[in-house]
Amino acid sequence: MKLSVVNVTGNGVMVVAIEGRVDSSNAQRFERVLDAVADAGKRGIVLDLEDLTYISSAALRVLLGLTKAQARKGGTLTVCTVPESLRKVLEVSGFDQIIPVHDSQAEALAACSS
Repeated sequence: MKLSVVNVTGNGVMVVAIEGRVDSSNAQRFERVLDAVADAGKRGIVLDLEDLTYISSAALRVLLGLTKAQARKGGTLTVCTVPESLRKVLEVSGFDQIIPVHDSQAEALAACSS
């Protein structure tokens, strides 16, 4: 798994690209990195999942926790450019009802800015 901050907008939205697999072997590191991003005080976080190949239930739990933490501080969490196989995982698990899913980074940024 590789995470990289690819953009920080002027209005405090941070875009984080995630590559590879996020599973039980690296979910704790995934959580620590995303918590650090959230602790940086960013108003919104966009996770670009274009290069994510697998996400486990442990990683989904991390996303749920981050969504709740962002909501408590008045921020948002969205995901974008989700591969079709992972989009199905989000739909079947109901996570697409909890975390907004956008087709493009531009759509996700616009949603975070409104």
